[in-house]
Amino acid sequence: MGKRRRNHRAVQIHIDSFSHTEQQKRYVPSNALDNIILREKQIELINLIDDHDVIIITGPAGTSKTFIDSYYAIRSLKENQFEKIIFTKPIQEAGEKLGALPGNIEQKIDPHYESFKISMLKMIKKQNLEKLIENETVEFRPLAYMRGATFDNALMILDEAQNADIRQIMLFITRMGVDSKVLISGDVHQYDINANHVAFPFFVEYIAKGIDGVGLFEFTRKDIVRNKILIEITEKYEKLKAENILPKNKLN
Repeated sequence: MGKRRRNHRAVQIHIDSFSHTEQQKRYVPSNALDNIILREKQIELINLIDDHDVIIITGPAGTSKTFIDSYYAIRSLKENQFEKIIFTKPIQEAGEKLGALPGNIEQKIDPHYESFKISMLKMIKKQNLEKLIENETVEFRPLAYMRGATFDNALMILDEAQNADIRQIMLFITRMGVDSKVLISGDVHQYDINANHVAFPFFVEYIAKGIDGVGLFEFTRKDIVRNKILIEITEKYEKLKAENILPKNKLN
């Protein structure tokens, strides 16, 4: 009996002794991303991300912003570029009030990060993603729980930035520590919050633009990779919006 306990401890020590880099190699296989074919503009964006510390990605829905965020995250782990991936987005319902969700904080926020997980599951297996989340290599953290934190050697990703106010955007970006990189993506024309609180276009134009080390990248409707009918639909929507003849929504 005693001998079996000693063997169990030896095995446990062996498992826990894996370095963070070794764990990443175990859960992000060397062939991850091999089946992903990037478009020319997506490759251009990846190169821009490589060359800058802070990258602002703008574009309408369906232009692969979240996909590229997830792709770069998996590639970073595959190449041991960062020790941790931090995903966040404003917890904002698109017009509908779903009420208080049951469960702990992880269960409450999980539906809001489904888009990240769906994208990453196109690149690695479900059990590998679950292990990365379990050992906190990949972390989904609400903006409200970031105050006081500093993330060193991390890839920090803020998605749906159009739904964040200026205080939230600054809270996020000032968490950036040593050897970290920040990706902020959003649509400067589409938002789910009161128009008076929209800050993403202001942040891009008056704060981020012109700073050395900050890269700006814009997708257009022509870059939509979802159903191509969305191109015509969004073009008509933007035309009516510019003419100020859209019906009022519940958030304005």
